[in-house]
Amino acid sequence: MASEAFAKISGKDAKAGSWMVVNLEKKKVAFVAEGEGLESLKKALDDAQCMWACINVHGVDVRANVESTRHKLVQINWVGENVPAMKKMGALQGKGAIAKLFKGAALELNCNKPEEISTTEIVGKLSAAGGAHKPTYYAFGGGEKVDLNFYDKANK
Repeated sequence: MASEAFAKISGKDAKAGSWMVVNLEKKKVAFVAEGEGLESLKKALDDAQCMWACINVHGVDVRANVESTRHKLVQINWVGENVPAMKKMGALQGKGAIAKLFKGAALELNCNKPEEISTTEIVGKLSAAGGAHKPTYYAFGGGEKVDLNFYDKANK
């Protein structure tokens, strides 16, 4: 189920903000939830568990006659605030299995609190990790987008 969900959120037809969450059950990756939009993703994370999420953020470049979209997969490594110390080791144990599942992630975020997962944080890190050409905006689904205004004449 987890690999099918990843194929769905990472495919070329995936909607902006498509996400999935997994955890480890008996040392195996187990599908937990899927949805659309950053806010619903944050609600799916349990503060008493180690979990991993992947969200598809679209980098949209708008020019005079053309619009192009680049999919950016963002992996979120979640160790909830109420995870017991012994269970926190599960986050390290699961990294290899998660890396095999979430192939092609452009960015990894390590988070313990929902407020650490924000459009500002993600856009800042994607912009820093990207090449010289920046998109016009990043789309997070549900109409939520962050306009970079990088190529706006007012910024020159």
